[in-house]
Amino acid sequence: MTEKSYRAEICNICGSDRFRKVHYFAEWNLGRDPVKDVAVIQCRGCGIRRRMPAIVDEYEEQYHDCYVHQGEAIHPHQISHFADLMTVRLPQFDAKHVKFLDIGCSTGRALRLAQTLGFEVTGLDYSRWAVEHCRKLGFEARHGSLLGQWESEQVFDIVHCSHTIEHVPDPVAYLREMHRLLKKGGQLMLACPNYASVPRWILREKWTVWCLDSHLWQFTRSQMKRLLKCAGFEVVKVRTHHGFCPQTPWKRMVSRWVIDPGAALGYGDGMNIIALRR
Repeated sequence: MTEKSYRAEICNICGSDRFRKVHYFAEWNLGRDPVKDVAVIQCRGCGIRRRMPAIVDEYEEQYHDCYVHQGEAIHPHQISHFADLMTVRLPQFDAKHVKFLDIGCSTGRALRLAQTLGFEVTGLDYSRWAVEHCRKLGFEARHGSLLGQWESEQVFDIVHCSHTIEHVPDPVAYLREMHRLLKKGGQLMLACPNYASVPRWILREKWTVWCLDSHLWQFTRSQMKRLLKCAGFEVVKVRTHHGFCPQTPWKRMVSRWVIDPGAALGYGDGMNIIALRR
């Protein structure tokens, strides 16, 4: 992992087999199990960054520990933010007939919100615990990968995929499957971390959003927009936000004068994208 340029497995975004190391972590440990001897490499073909080595078989257990219970602690302002995003394109839909799919449904927060809007909701998750939890709440939920779950095309009016695309081995295949499952004019709501963020630039290897125990990919806004376009989507809205929680006067000052303006200009920790199926 010490070479500046080396061969890795084929990039399943563009097919290149040439990469360069852009970050190296002898150990990454920010409140989770330590991850040792891991790099973030950049494809010389498409420029997209990924974790090396890739995640192995314990993903579902890690996902359950780090994300499912984390989903139970979502704050009300995040739900309000989500609802605001959802209603950007909703006037074109009759809520009584809207079919809503949540990829990475976790504990069912988004499903509950969509249901209050009158939608017919379905969840999908890698975690068996999360799927069973959603079923106990009365929701239809499926377990496993998105790929191969539905034979029919144009099933859903809205697909919501929040902080899932950075975990999957083949994000292009996932985006194409989302496109296939959406009805014409249907809406994709996608959220993922933003590599090109002010906090990442400031904190470098101490950036909390690396999540190297579970994130395979690191995308920028322009890269994600390009992938969506290649999958057949029209991107209609992109905005970023930050997860920086200032707890001291100095940090509050940094947040006010650096982090907040950066997020407003598109350089926040996370990005929310709305795209339409054409």
